[in-house]
Amino acid sequence: MKKQMIALLACALLTGCSQTTAAATASATAAAASAQPLDADTYTAYTNAIANKKNPDSYSAAVNSTYKMAYSDDSKELFVMDGTLEASGITANNVTAHSTQHISSKGTESNLSGWYYSGRLYNTYNNVNYYEDMSFSDLKSSLLVPMDVFQIQQNTISSLQAEQDSTGNTIYTISLNADTAASLFTSRYDSYGFSKYDGYQITSNTIKDTFDANGYFVKEEADFAISVTYNSQAINIDYSSYVAYLKMDGTTVTVSDDDKNSQASYVNYQDIDTSKITTESLIDDSEESTTEGTFKKRLVGRLGYTDNGDGTYKDTFNDSESYTIDFNNKTFLYTNHTIAYSYSWKGDVGSMGACTLNFNTNASTKDCEDTTLSTIKDVKTYLQMELYYCGLSLDDLQAEAK
Repeated sequence: MKKQMIALLACALLTGCSQTTAAATASATAAAASAQPLDADTYTAYTNAIANKKNPDSYSAAVNSTYKMAYSDDSKELFVMDGTLEASGITANNVTAHSTQHISSKGTESNLSGWYYSGRLYNTYNNVNYYEDMSFSDLKSSLLVPMDVFQIQQNTISSLQAEQDSTGNTIYTISLNADTAASLFTSRYDSYGFSKYDGYQITSNTIKDTFDANGYFVKEEADFAISVTYNSQAINIDYSSYVAYLKMDGTTVTVSDDDKNSQASYVNYQDIDTSKITTESLIDDSEESTTEGTFKKRLVGRLGYTDNGDGTYKDTFNDSESYTIDFNNKTFLYTNHTIAYSYSWKGDVGSMGACTLNFNTNASTKDCEDTTLSTIKDVKTYLQMELYYCGLSLDDLQAEAK
């Protein structure tokens, strides 16, 4: 079966795609034998959350995958991929979607952006345009991070905890014994092919699955520490990834006529000479020392915001709407004609006129109408999506503001 173009291009940036040596992974049977008893009620709640989760017709999602490699000669290497996927029409299997990916590896940068409809992806890779026929499942797989929740068997889990956060989300934190972790990392998470290296083993692992109060699966975070040997050199790898969902059953994706007309000139991916695609970025997309610094840089480089030179960055669209991000006051402003909504990420508070909503307590002032509160909540989501487009998260931005 042919590999997807995106996955091939991403693989070309990974050092492990072709330079591997064979090694056997430990069996899950041995892992099951050494597993410790777990709280049955917690595991039942975990399995029920998966079995009864709502399947949305639309969503906006963000993914991130990071490999930090440390070699025994003290050299280091970093691979980072972040992306977004917005999709609607899932239930009827008539999906329209928009995807982005940013890949950084060994000093090279790659940017991908595509529209998916009628079973075909029209994609742009570093200014090269092509199309490829694929299923929506294939499109999700091309983002290199598992996007669907996976139920882990009870007898392979070494620890399982459940907790609720302030918003009513339930978070299940899972640790596997090393043998099962090795098997699961290989089959579910690893784009590098580390299981084919000598001495492959998982030295620590944590998986966090989050479900919201409405029954949606909204986030998975995975962390693995891996050790391998290559060319007689020991390599320690810290792997982390996440998938996070917003706007479940509240996302609409449409492709404009102008985009469809321009896509008529795209060529089949098989007709592209990938060796001629440059991986030299025209912009500096590297991380700064702070989340805020990286956000400022990528607002301009990735999203086309204007730096006003006074601590504010602005993007105007649709002739009547605009986003303004005020870093001095830690505020995101959404303006529609003459109406302005603001969200403070430092205080986690949104407002419009006399109406104020505290997201920490879900308390609002008496002057708030339901439609106003709904839009204030949307405005926080708008900021979250801008951060996701930049490979960042609101949690990290808020942590710096405290």
